[in-house]
Amino acid sequence: MKSESYKCYSLTKKGNMKPIGLIHARMERTDFVLQSLHKLKPEDMNKYVSHLTDKLSEIVGDYTFEMNVFDWNFIRKDLEILPNFPQLEKAIFYWSCKTLKLPDNYKSDQGEIELVFFDEIKSNERLSYHRVKTFVEIYGEDLGTELYKQIVPEVVKALKSKYLGEKPADPKSVNILVSNKRSIESWCKTGLADFSFHIFDDYKIVYRFDSCLTPEALKDFKDPDIAYLASCYIGDVPEWNKDKIIHLRRTQTLHHAEFCDEMYWNNLVHPDAEQPSLEFTENMGKE
Repeated sequence: MKSESYKCYSLTKKGNMKPIGLIHARMERTDFVLQSLHKLKPEDMNKYVSHLTDKLSEIVGDYTFEMNVFDWNFIRKDLEILPNFPQLEKAIFYWSCKTLKLPDNYKSDQGEIELVFFDEIKSNERLSYHRVKTFVEIYGEDLGTELYKQIVPEVVKALKSKYLGEKPADPKSVNILVSNKRSIESWCKTGLADFSFHIFDDYKIVYRFDSCLTPEALKDFKDPDIAYLASCYIGDVPEWNKDKIIHLRRTQTLHHAEFCDEMYWNNLVHPDAEQPSLEFTENMGKE
């Protein structure tokens, strides 16, 4: 058992990213939300799309970017509903280019360019915030958040269907050590967070995040409940852990608390593992 701490939080770190992939990801997540809305409330699809389009268009203002410099076959790949609403599609495209702060002369065939990681996170998380806020503005806070909570599990199912790989031959052998090393490298590279962790054994780990770019990207809205729903909530729904070997559990996040406690464990080795106390998590790495 061991604890370690890292101070990696940064608003200014940069890295090479491929804009067309980021734009597609924003389109895809919006499309998943629209697919779910179409199943639950098809009669309200046009109202939702119109409201979200107006919201994004107002934020984007008179900003434009040359659409033809990108491969739209790639951007629209596997999208089922969004291409039927070209004004929303265009608004998300302009939103993405503006918030990513793409150079005016950028062309897709340039491939990767250097961008600020925090700008990328803000672009993604704030778009998600506006998707959720649109539900609240249309249906009211209670009904709007309840509807979104019904949509999120459907979005998780869509993500799993597309991206969840096959289970290994021996699921009990899957440990958290490799993913922990990969996470440390990624979080420090991007400046994501100041964090500590405690490894209980090869199959169970808990993290404490003292700062994180995700809540930072949304704090200006002064709307922690919607900010949480738009970002971290997806990992807290039961559907997230279903059919997975490594499970995730949080009891609080930085949207509402001084730190976030995030535990991962192999559920076949530690069935429904017990979460360490908040006191333990708060003090780990401070010895």
